[in-house]
Amino acid sequence: MIAGLLTATVQFGALFAVMTVALNLQYARAGMINFGTVAYFAAGAYAYAIFTQDPPSGLDQYALGLGLSPFAGFIAAGIAAIVFALLTGWPTLRLRGEYLALTTFAFAEVLHSLLLNERSIGNGSVGLTNVERPADLMQGLGDNAQYALMATLLLIATVLLSRRLLTSPYGRLVDAVRDDEVAAEAVGRDVRRVRLEVFVLSALPIGFAGALYAMITTLVSPAMFTSEVTFFVWIALALGGERTILGAIVGTFALVFFQEVVRIVPFETVRGAQLAASLEEVVTGILFILVLRLRPWDRLKWRTAA
Repeated sequence: MIAGLLTATVQFGALFAVMTVALNLQYARAGMINFGTVAYFAAGAYAYAIFTQDPPSGLDQYALGLGLSPFAGFIAAGIAAIVFALLTGWPTLRLRGEYLALTTFAFAEVLHSLLLNERSIGNGSVGLTNVERPADLMQGLGDNAQYALMATLLLIATVLLSRRLLTSPYGRLVDAVRDDEVAAEAVGRDVRRVRLEVFVLSALPIGFAGALYAMITTLVSPAMFTSEVTFFVWIALALGGERTILGAIVGTFALVFFQEVVRIVPFETVRGAQLAASLEEVVTGILFILVLRLRPWDRLKWRTAA
């Protein structure tokens, strides 16, 4: 049981930490509030499923299944997330603050509604089942251990990319755009282009994470990609402390560990399971309120500086 708990925590913790690190890049460094993070996650998962799914037959209602290899599906997931980021970022990134947040949230809801009601994309509310998994990549490791390792490698690559980006001269430009757009424009910088570049670059690992999520669950359906995923990532970022990659990762793993602990408890009745699920959401909400109220990471910074 303990081994399963730790494997699941690493598997999903690393997967969602990829999203948190990407969100940290968008929000803490580039100053963009994106409430539509789940949309890029869904775009990657659906792209992977469509590219690897067999062509429709029998009662299937989806229109396209290319039957390609998982590797092709993985690449398609990243491209799909980039394309969606370009389509949504180009018209929205001239907005600021809560206006950008509401617009990105609206785009995510539009995609969710499209996936739910347009059955030719992914079978509507039923979704695509039996999503293709790659053959054993590492002999001797179980499936869960393999996906935990793959998610960890994706997280490491995302962290390295993010650190490389932000410690370069380009990172200082991103900080300058966040701190004072007028001054950045005054010295000839294309602020809107910089914001769009960060938006698109951060969408790429989220798309890959979506593909990995589809491999792990072997299912993609609209119910898996609701706004709760976006709020989960935002809560993880707030818990870990914004502007630090390590904080984003620690916050995500803490939340995922808490969820997995609740899930491994054996409940004998449906009512007990429902109460546990409600308790999980209540405790998460209380933690979020406490962190925002007490701001422990700011206090820690002050003490370190002193």
